[in-house]
Amino acid sequence: MFFRPASAALLLWVSGQVLALPGDRDQPISVSADQATFNEKTGTVFYTGHILIQQGTLKITADELVVTTDATKGTVISAVAKGNPASFEQQPRPDHGPAIAEAAQVTYQAVDGIITLDGNARLRQEGASFQGARISYSMDRGEIEAKGDKQNRVQLVFPPPAKASRLNKRLGEEKP
Repeated sequence: MFFRPASAALLLWVSGQVLALPGDRDQPISVSADQATFNEKTGTVFYTGHILIQQGTLKITADELVVTTDATKGTVISAVAKGNPASFEQQPRPDHGPAIAEAAQVTYQAVDGIITLDGNARLRQEGASFQGARISYSMDRGEIEAKGDKQNRVQLVFPPPAKASRLNKRLGEEKP
């Protein structure tokens, strides 16, 4: 078990890593699939087969997808993707690798900018990772919350500092 200061530092580091590129939320949302059914009255779209959602650097793949839109404006409110597993990928910053996630279900609240991974949820980026039954994070606030259950306890893994950045000093020596 981590001490609270170590956990807080890790959460701050990883949450900074999973922020989206600034323009992603301002890009149009594109959805492709093998089949789609749209209910004009409810604004609900059901997709099946080889689904790909894209918005800027955001990519979600799944087997099934339900998208809820604002029937009057035509904008996406939410998307619930299911798969074995469903996956999510997004480029946080130009100088960092993509954040990659997978779970049995990926829920994207487009209006709030919140992604929730349910069912054997995993999130990783550049050697750091979160794992648990459920992981939620806010793209705008950079906050991550991981929850476990009896089968999937929360696990946090982060890489050691780069060898070049470690000090190679002798005992009793002052820092340079």
